[in-house]
Amino acid sequence: MNKTPFEALDLNLIKIFFVIYEELNTHRAAERLNMSQPNVSRSLQKLRDAFQDPIFVKTRHGLTPTDKAHYLAQHLPSTWQELSDIINHVDEFDLSQLSGKIHATFHPALVGMLSDKLFLKLHEVAPKLQLIVSVWGNETEADLITGKQDFAVTMLPHGMSKEMSIKPLPSLVAKVYLSKSHPLAQSTITEQSLVQYPLAILHVPGWNEHMTNIEKILAKKGLVPDIVYRSPHPSSVLSVVSQTELIHPMGASYHGLYNDSVIRKIPLLDGEPILFENHFCHHYRHRNKPLYQWLFETINEFMLDEKSSEKRE
Repeated sequence: MNKTPFEALDLNLIKIFFVIYEELNTHRAAERLNMSQPNVSRSLQKLRDAFQDPIFVKTRHGLTPTDKAHYLAQHLPSTWQELSDIINHVDEFDLSQLSGKIHATFHPALVGMLSDKLFLKLHEVAPKLQLIVSVWGNETEADLITGKQDFAVTMLPHGMSKEMSIKPLPSLVAKVYLSKSHPLAQSTITEQSLVQYPLAILHVPGWNEHMTNIEKILAKKGLVPDIVYRSPHPSSVLSVVSQTELIHPMGASYHGLYNDSVIRKIPLLDGEPILFENHFCHHYRHRNKPLYQWLFETINEFMLDEKSSEKRE
């Protein structure tokens, strides 16, 4: 009687598959598995033969999973991988004993709100961990895929790779910044205000260098803003705003940046505040790791606190 594909497969290869899927590198997979790199490569070939698919293909970033590899990774965890995690890690996750580095990327509008709080919380519960913070840029998504960055907190993710796991975070109310001496300082800021005066924009490479969020929002109303200053540095934008009649539309509140000559207001579109969605993103291979769940829950709590403070404004 012929064996089914399941009966013919060496189930030890499934463990090797998941490690390669997480590392996307046979050398690092070999280190984790305590195997030689040639043995890992031979096991990968057995997987390819068993599933009649390359499973992983070489790219300049390392290995990239095929569609079949993604399918296996998404469906096998409900059985094999979850069972493995429960048995192997039920008593293993202890934040206080974790060491190493966490590479985090934040949208520049969120970095001041989250990075300090996250470090202080980690310093309290996981003092052996190092937090390395970067700001979102053109290479961020590729860095998340290759493992150079561990996770990101972003606004409005746009067409991200299917290799990414994306979880929603609390939405926040958009703000505008303008000089205390601005003609509209005591007025309600509407969509007409944002075309009546020139704008200063926070320039985010890989995010809004082609079209900003405010341009997209106003375009729906048939309005075109006059953007006269763009900078990747929030402090520079606020400095310019403080000395001119420029208005700076922003998707969140700045934290840790102070300018006594600048005020913050909530703009209204059709009489309602503008909400910006936020997301916690990482590579799919981290989906079952307790640390990433803790990071998500912690950042979610920070965002909920911010949302509560917005209601008091």
